[in-house]
Amino acid sequence: MARNYTVQTRIMRPVADVFDAVFSKDKMQQYFVDGASNDLVEGKTIRWHWNHYGENPVVVKKVIENELIELTLDSREWDKTTGEAYDVSVIFEFEELAEGGTLLSISEEGWKTDADGLKGSHDNCGGWTHMAMCLKAWIEHGIDLRYP
Repeated sequence: MARNYTVQTRIMRPVADVFDAVFSKDKMQQYFVDGASNDLVEGKTIRWHWNHYGENPVVVKKVIENELIELTLDSREWDKTTGEAYDVSVIFEFEELAEGGTLLSISEEGWKTDADGLKGSHDNCGGWTHMAMCLKAWIEHGIDLRYP
């Protein structure tokens, strides 16, 4: 299946630190979500909560430590589509850079190309870009870029 989009950022921290900041619910709550039901453990359904947005589940499909985290979200349960619900894959890839940092790539695949699917894809692309920038600011400088 072709990816709908990929966003990337370079983070000047070791791969293990960046991976753990995405995997760990306690760390993710420092820069992205307001609450999480668990770490991103393969096979688990995790509920993410945002005070300003609500709660959404993700299913953890695959975890390869320091390399990959693959999640699945339901398009309708995430309020992205109004018609038929379908699964969308979210893929986090972690690549060690020669200078010691990490290239974080976040992709989605599975969005339909109808109006709902395109809107959902574009909305999520912005959301994952925001997440990557918040992670970078937090892990490199201890700054929380989220709302007050």
